[in-house]
Formats: sequence, C-alpha cells, structure tokens
Amino acid sequence: MTGQVAPALSATDLAKSFGPTLALQGASLDLYGGEVHALLGENGSGKSTFAKVLAGIHQPDRGRIRRNGRGVDIADPATGRALGIGIVFQELSLAPALDVVDNLFLGRERRGRFYGWLDRRRQIEECREMLDRLGLGVDPRRRTRELSIAQKQMLEIAKALLQEPDILIFDEPTASLTEREAAQLFHVIEELRDRGTAILYVTHQLREVLRIADRVSVMREGRIAAQREITDDVTEEMLIGLLTDKRLGASASPAGLPDAAPLLRVSRLRTAISSDVSFHIRPGEIVGLYGVVGCGREEIARCLVGLLRPLAGALEFDGRPYDPAGPADALDRGIGFLAGDRKQDGILPNRPTRENLTLAGLRLLARAGFVRQRDEQSETESRLASLRVKYRSAEDSISTLSGGNQQKVLFGRALLARPKILVLEDPTAGIDIGAKYDLYEQIRQAAGTGMSFLWLSTDLTETLTLCDRVYAMRGGAITAEITAPSSADEERLLSAVLGRGAAEAAA
Repeated sequence: MTGQVAPALSATDLAKSFGPTLALQGASLDLYGGEVHALLGENGSGKSTFAKVLAGIHQPDRGRIRRNGRGVDIADPATGRALGIGIVFQELSLAPALDVVDNLFLGRERRGRFYGWLDRRRQIEECREMLDRLGLGVDPRRRTRELSIAQKQMLEIAKALLQEPDILIFDEPTASLTEREAAQLFHVIEELRDRGTAILYVTHQLREVLRIADRVSVMREGRIAAQREITDDVTEEMLIGLLTDKRLGASASPAGLPDAAPLLRVSRLRTAISSDVSFHIRPGEIVGLYGVVGCGREEIARCLVGLLRPLAGALEFDGRPYDPAGPADALDRGIGFLAGDRKQDGILPNRPTRENLTLAGLRLLARAGFVRQRDEQSETESRLASLRVKYRSAEDSISTLSGGNQQKVLFGRALLARPKILVLEDPTAGIDIGAKYDLYEQIRQAAGTGMSFLWLSTDLTETLTLCDRVYAMRGGAITAEITAPSSADEERLLSAVLGRGAAEAAA
C-alpha cells in the first residue's frame, strides 16, 4: 500500500451478465497510485470482464466506480481515456493493413500548427522513441500484418503507453512475449509505478506476480475471493493454494523412446531467417525449439506444416522424403499444427463450439462419407469434459467462451485429428495455471501412446519442465541441445539463446 487516503480507482459490487452467463457477481477492488495490483483467476472467472468494465468497454449491470473518490460513469473507452484509464488488450486490436505508426496514433493523430494537417514526421519520431523504450526494433513504416505475434503485442502496449494514463490495465501482456521482451516490459512497468501510475496486471503467470506485483487479488466465479500483499515470504505454492487445490509439481514428462528411429529428420534446413538447421524427433518425444522472436523457429515450424517452402535442406518423415503442399496435406501425412494466434488462425468465431472442436477430425467420425450427429455430439462432450472446458452449450458460438477455454477447444481439435506429430505454437498463451497443467497432462498422455510434439513456447519454465529435449536457437541457428532438461538448465538455455551477457540481464 502506498499510504494514499483514497484509491486512484475504486470498484464496488460490480455485476455483469451476458445472456444467462454471470460474468461478474459483486466484484470489488481498489487500485492505488504507485502500486502494481495483480489479478489472478482461472479462465472464465471474470478477470477480463472486470478489466473491460473499468476501461469502459462493457457497462456494469450494477455497482459503482469511483475515480479519486468521485463517482464516475465510464460509458465507453473514450470516457475511460479522458479519465486517465488505459488498457492493453489480450486480444489484438490492431488494423493489419496500416503501418506501425498509423496504428499507434489511430484516433489520436498529431496535427500541425497550421490548418490542422497531419504531422507525420512528429508521429514517426514519437513512434521511434516509444518503440526504443520497449526494445521493439521495427520500422515505424512497416505494415502491421508483417509483424510477429510478439511484435504486435508490444505494439498494443506502445499504444496504451502513448496515452500517458494515470491508471493502466494490462490483460495478459506477456502471453506471446519471450523472456527478454517480458523483462523489458517489466522495466517499463516499474518506471510507471515509480512515477505514481496505478497498474492492474491481469495474468496467469505466478512468477510474474512475484516479480512485479505489490498486491494480488484472486477472482472466483465473478467475485474477488482473496487478496494479500506480496511480501518476501510469498511463494508460487502459496499463490497456487489461493487459486486451486491442485499441487502443481514439475512431474517428469514421458522419456520418449530413446532407441527408436527418428520419426522426423530435419537436415540443414534454410529459410530466409534460419540456416543449416538440423534436428530430429522420435516417436513419443516432446521436443522444444526455444528462442527469441526472430530466431527462425517460427519459420521452421511453418516449413513442417506446409505454410512455407524451405530455400534449401531436406525433410524426412516416417522414413520418406517429406515436402507438404500445405497444412491439409501435412495433416493427411501425419503432422498437425496449432497456431499461436487463435483469433486470426484458429477459431471460427461465428460457429458453434462443437464445430470448432470436431472440424479437423470429421473424417475420423464419418461412416460411408457421412458424419453421424450422435457420434459427433458424444465426441464433443467427451473432449470438452476431458479438457475441463467451461461452457453452457456446445451449440453456442465459440466466441461466448473465454480466451483460455477457446484455446483448450483448439487444442482438443488438434488432438482429435490424431497426427503422428503435433506442432504447438505457444499453446498455453492466455490459459490459467490450472488449465495449463490440464493441457500438460493431455500432452503427456498422448506422448505415452506414441504421439510426438514439437513445442514452441515463450514460457521458459514450462519448456524446461515439459520437454524431453530442447534445442536453443539464436540468429537462425541451433546453438545448443539439452537432453532431459530441468529448472537447473535455465541459465544454460538462456545463455544459448541470448548470449551470456544478455542472459544475465534478463535473469
């Protein structure tokens, strides 16, 4: 606590329903200037809805909000911005056809002193300053659609910071960021806190809470169920106790089949970013490719699933040369893909949850070319239950689910297709701690049956915990291979990815 008499923002007894779904049921919270207040909770607990009510995106059905002790009605995001409230969305809100600078200043363009003409030179200068502050080395005139997911996420953060808000809400800001990018963001957050900004930090990452938060609240079923200050004696295990009754230890993953012949061989593969990349995956193995954005791992994954043609090198899958014509061809041959951007590359937003789940496995549910509705319904209910998806009806649009539950549906879709190798690109981004371990369990079970996984994650801890082997990538090349990794290999992996000096700075 900062010692202020009145909070910068106070929410009391907020309630919000979406049809029959009660998203908030009397949530109350105080935010103080100069304090980072973390908000934890499982998917569907109401965290994102609460944040969007504070920012004026949703209107509460009841309750009140006070700004510096004065009652306010935040009717829309513009009102929120006028009150000094900014928000960094979990779901990207960028215009992909515009360049970086236009996205950054969209709706708040800088005008010249005469005739109100657009001052683009000033916008580019301010854009470069903000990008440098965040460590985002991209050209302000580059089209946003050309950026990686992590770069787009940092651009969302830059948009919010340009407003210079007194209250800043982060909704899962590091879901797609690497350790280095997250460290840069934490440095910016600490600067904002020291300047007196009140920060609400919505996250699933317990390490982040211990790293930057002064206080933490836990949401359950639309209410604030617990709250405490972050002191030196608070541990991840204590936070897990507030969230769930599970004890989430770092249990060993399946050891794979060490004597089996490789199922996939990648030999001296070259793309526009990577060169001379070689690795292999055995049946039942979980193999990680870990590196910062731009290291080349995303391009390698896209070569494997037919989204990109390599410039040179050879692929061999199941003992035969492998050159997929596209994702459908790759899946037919036995390699599936779960893309990192579920909003753009994953969900069918206007279709039922059932269709989103069974889409890739309809051929396995069909008899004589026809899908039996009863079989599809039974498979849907079984998968949703095993994945612990929170939903009202499988016939409702998948857009009615929280982001984490959408991700679990997409993961279920990928498993339902029964590939021999499944390429996973940040599969746990935006998923709560309990749901993450549910997915880990599903992956380990599938690996136990012989399914293999190529794991691309920005989460260092889960990469070391889950994978049988990890390849480190830097500058388009593999720089290290770690077999049977553990948390003790964290410094070694960071050094291989960043270089020793950079790794020490990020630690």
